[in-house]
Amino acid sequence: MRFKFPFALMSAALACALSAIPAQAQRARVFVASYGSDTNPCTFGSPCKTFQAAVNAVAAGGEVTAIDSAGFQPVNITKSVTITSPAGVEAGIAAASGGNAITIGAGAGTVVLRGLTLDGAGSANFGIHATAGTDIEIYDCAVRNFAVDGISISSAAAMSVVISNTIATDSNNMGEGNGINLVTNGGPMIATLDQVIVDNNEGGIEVLGGSGAMEVSLSNSHIDNNARAMEISGSSAILQNVTLNQSFHGIALEGNATVWLSQVTQTAAPGFNNIDGLSFSGTGNTAFGDNTNHFDGGLGEGASVGMWASQ
Repeated sequence: MRFKFPFALMSAALACALSAIPAQAQRARVFVASYGSDTNPCTFGSPCKTFQAAVNAVAAGGEVTAIDSAGFQPVNITKSVTITSPAGVEAGIAAASGGNAITIGAGAGTVVLRGLTLDGAGSANFGIHATAGTDIEIYDCAVRNFAVDGISISSAAAMSVVISNTIATDSNNMGEGNGINLVTNGGPMIATLDQVIVDNNEGGIEVLGGSGAMEVSLSNSHIDNNARAMEISGSSAILQNVTLNQSFHGIALEGNATVWLSQVTQTAAPGFNNIDGLSFSGTGNTAFGDNTNHFDGGLGEGASVGMWASQ
């Protein structure tokens, strides 16, 4: 006797199977490798070749891991994700002229970048260009040779930023470019920078509180060989154990800015002229120090430093 499978039950089973396919395709952890293919499922045994294919395949909140040292092409990130390169692996992105290495518009989500090497060859715009995301975290990265900014992060909503053990160098195309540029653009931003080296840019670190509040902490860092080491506007910043080496201008407060300084020094090599260590322009600027500061070249544009109790 032939068994007759009910049509309604068959339809329901098929619908369930089809609805499960997208969930199965979105893995919590995926992989890229130089020998991979973007037609692969991005597993460890069958990795993808580019970060973009891997980001497309990973579930929101998941992780993309580079298996070997290679170049993995630029990536556009629109969801919460971690992209990481383990110790001993150099995962690079060479950005095209006029483009970005990494573009982030993640909405409400956390984006973590770890162990990446980004190069703009002097003609790409941005190394990391983030305009949306709840949390942006950058660890152990090297960002070099971009025409506009090495790292540019702006917020239209509340955003937390962490940059640690990261190098941003050589954003100095035709006298333009910042190593790190942080801007509020409608929402508040709290940024923590630790152990960063910002070297050989037109501007070292630029902090602009636009239409939202900005609070920045910078510690254990070197801002070297930039035309202006740091520019702060409409923001508050705390600098602890920071050196500003071989920069014409040390810290420029551009209006409605407050800075607290602890163990902050500006130094110059023989024959290198420092114009000022701390300068004011605009109104509403305030600077406090704990008697451990040393500015070579004096204070410019009417700047003054009041004292606050050493902690």
